[in-house]
Amino acid sequence: MRTSLSNLLGVFALYAVAQTSGRSAEATGAAASTPDCRCFPGDACWPSTQKWSRLNSTVSRSCDPFTSIDSPCQVGAYVRYAINVTEPADIIAGIKFAGKNNVRLVIRNTGHDYLGKSSGPGSLSLWTHHLKDIKYIPDYKSEAYYGPALKLGAGVQGSEAYAAANENGVVVVGGFCPSVGIAGGYIQGGGRSILMSKYGLAADQTLEFEVVTGEGKHVKASMTENRDLYWALGGGGGGAYGVVTSVIVKAHKDIPITVARYSFRAGGTDDTSMVKFYDALDFLHQMAPKYTDRGGFSINLYSKGFPTSGSFFGPGWTKHNTATLFQPFIQKLDSLGLQHSLNITEFPSYSAAYGSTPETIPIGTFQNGGRMIPRDTILNKRAQFNKVVKYITPSSLLGAIMKFLLLPLQWSQILKDQDTITNNWGRQLRELAPESGAYLNEADANEPNFQREFYGENYSRLLSIKNKYDPAGIFYALTAVGSDAWTQKPDGRL
Repeated sequence: MRTSLSNLLGVFALYAVAQTSGRSAEATGAAASTPDCRCFPGDACWPSTQKWSRLNSTVSRSCDPFTSIDSPCQVGAYVRYAINVTEPADIIAGIKFAGKNNVRLVIRNTGHDYLGKSSGPGSLSLWTHHLKDIKYIPDYKSEAYYGPALKLGAGVQGSEAYAAANENGVVVVGGFCPSVGIAGGYIQGGGRSILMSKYGLAADQTLEFEVVTGEGKHVKASMTENRDLYWALGGGGGGAYGVVTSVIVKAHKDIPITVARYSFRAGGTDDTSMVKFYDALDFLHQMAPKYTDRGGFSINLYSKGFPTSGSFFGPGWTKHNTATLFQPFIQKLDSLGLQHSLNITEFPSYSAAYGSTPETIPIGTFQNGGRMIPRDTILNKRAQFNKVVKYITPSSLLGAIMKFLLLPLQWSQILKDQDTITNNWGRQLRELAPESGAYLNEADANEPNFQREFYGENYSRLLSIKNKYDPAGIFYALTAVGSDAWTQKPDGRL
């Protein structure tokens, strides 16, 4: 599913509170032995140790990739067994085993998933992290594209892809965090990037997938082969249609990138200081269309009582025209009497610019939520947008990408925070931009009506594609296409 950036500002309203989501669905009351439920540890239908051992020997004794081959194949409260995938045959063996024994199946690469798609209690995991092949294709040819490309194994992470691209004088679109895998849920969820305003989302870069379907067939998907599957994998959500083993993506000629780091802060949290603070934020938001139209990208983080900080990336920009962009903003901050800083550096390549960013982004310490804010909302619903920003920032860290962060608290408070994200802050954003949706890779796991909010009018078509390539429904992931056919009980049983 391709997502056009023409009507989006490239600015997302997202928020996070500390700790991972404790999402659990209501019990169905169905007996474990019925065919409507997956087998669960402790059930009579749960495969015997001998059956697991036979599977382990089939896939080179790799049931638990995190311990030695002589250790018990259990990984705590998450998946019970994991296959360290080294070739498509391992995936096919896992699919057949899960289907024959009615076991929940999970697809996992790096585990960068805020919604819990890469884990599942009582499940068998297909761990694709070690599919690390990278091939540079200088002259890829197809009906839709002619030019340089990179073929990436499913386990290739952003930093590895960027390094390979840099060696060949090109760049590829990937995640902000260097350890995010490119070929899996990242691309399948759309894939935002520093380069998205210039080249489009990561899903827009795909040329060809290799994927193992729910029927255990290793196939190719492109504009000319299994075209419907290719379309679904390009933004239709991960964990639903098959297990991607590789992807070929467009590569673009490397260019200089200018990076601006900036910050400002109010003198306090009194009413007068906060009026100035929100005035500055409004000015910052109104700048966004000017630089996104020219391929620019920014991340801004702000909260009441804390310094606001941001990073701007300008592919093909010079230090001079970046300074010209920020000059009115600095003048605005001066007129408001706000303390501020601005540091602009011009880098010769994407690799050099990317290397100046923080090395790691915490995963598993946020509760996320948010919404994509259309350009029209920013420009023509300015008062309403500012009202929502003022409502949310006193209690959270908000950014554009708008992210909220609260310190870890007791579990009871974490559950209250989840309710706040879904039914308070999330409701405010849904009312602000009802025609928009949520970026499913960094969304609220409890988002109401996820079918519409994550997939829009494409859900029915995506579901038909899922049923075509996974007719037995072997693939399940939280909020994935087709997941609404199942109910997850409080203990994690499907």
